[in-house]
Amino acid sequence: MKKIILLFSVVCLLVTHNVVAQEPVTGIKGGVNLTTLTIDGNNDENLKFGFHVGVFNKIPLNSKFAIQPELLYSSKGMKQSFETNGIGGGDTKFNLNYIDLPVYLVYNLSRDFEFQFGPYLSYLANANFKTEAEVLDAFAFESEDEIDRDNFHSLDFGLSAGLAFDLQMVVVGFNYSFGLTPVAKDNRYSYAFLDDAKNSVIRLYAGLKF
Repeated sequence: MKKIILLFSVVCLLVTHNVVAQEPVTGIKGGVNLTTLTIDGNNDENLKFGFHVGVFNKIPLNSKFAIQPELLYSSKGMKQSFETNGIGGGDTKFNLNYIDLPVYLVYNLSRDFEFQFGPYLSYLANANFKTEAEVLDAFAFESEDEIDRDNFHSLDFGLSAGLAFDLQMVVVGFNYSFGLTPVAKDNRYSYAFLDDAKNSVIRLYAGLKF
């Protein structure tokens, strides 16, 4: 009888531990974006630094798989460098700021290491140009102008994939997202500049779990 009670107790502890391990986890995350738009002639020099910040909820399905929806504010777009006949030069940053809703299917490669893949849907919050320039190596100026968001599609849809280290209280990782829909509307002036360019984003992030 004692052996049965002991065995039952061990089984209960294991089951309890498994249930606790399978509970949903909520957290906050944020980090750096390296973004561009897929226009012909773009290269690494067109990458723009941005940021993202938001919340996530990891919902385990079993010991190997989980679903992880996220809600993020994310700065996208691209950078374009220019020169004016040796007089000066600078950078123009084309900023597209989105509210992102990615939903990942998470596969645990090991206890602390995971692969994430899934679709995302984004809503365009605002858009602007920011120019920083220098003339004759002596005069610097900058300007920032809002762009009518009606020139762009308000929704962006795409796919995202990445790897993450999921530790006890902290998660760190990276992912790559690529849009499947053009940014600019084809009946607006923005299409002449962007054509059918799509968002391309590399994210490096860290997060805290609650």
